[in-house]
Amino acid sequence: MIKIAICDDEETMLLKLKAQINIYMEHQNDKFQVFSFLSAEVLLKSDILFDIIFLDIQLGGLTGMEAAQKLRERGSESFIIFITALNDYVYNAFEVEASDYLLKPVGAARLSRTMDRILNYIERRGENRLIIKKESSLKTVRFEDILYCEAISRKIFVHTKRGQIDYYFKIGELEKQLGCDFFRCHRSYLVNLKYVCGYEDGMTILENGDQIPVSRLRQQAFAKVVLDYMKAGRK
Repeated sequence: MIKIAICDDEETMLLKLKAQINIYMEHQNDKFQVFSFLSAEVLLKSDILFDIIFLDIQLGGLTGMEAAQKLRERGSESFIIFITALNDYVYNAFEVEASDYLLKPVGAARLSRTMDRILNYIERRGENRLIIKKESSLKTVRFEDILYCEAISRKIFVHTKRGQIDYYFKIGELEKQLGCDFFRCHRSYLVNLKYVCGYEDGMTILENGDQIPVSRLRQQAFAKVVLDYMKAGRK
């Protein structure tokens, strides 16, 4: 299910874009839902994990750019597409890793090119995402962005390229959720083989310099898995 949000304080423009997106998505094989928001404040209160967000920059109250910054600060990895009548903010869009920048009125052909590219990426990315439930919030992290996971007491610390996320979970259950690119090298550690670049004195070394312990009983199995992984060219 592809979840799409549109945030624009001009209701006429919002309805027009929603109709365009509906027409485009009805020709795709994916199930989808489109959600409408007339302000950034209401959008930010939503607990829905959106795949794609169309965000008007010039909103009353909190601006679209400010909303995008808050979304990124929360760890959102939604594809953000800015829509605006002006192109003055195009360079600022890169600061929040926007996927595109569309000028109003948005043409059907231009919208299709943007959606084709994003949906193709979503399809290739597949469902390889870890869903983290913490208190009243939900976050998703792509498997490929996880360096390693560490269990301390009843908490899991997920070390990613962007920082660390902690939540209450069991490492045994987490091991089942993660893909074959991960190996449990220690009872308290799951490491992403993609980022392993060395092994020495009972420690595996990651590309970012972090060193993760490998238990004595798992050293032989770990060495074999790493070699097989590298031979397969999955790096």
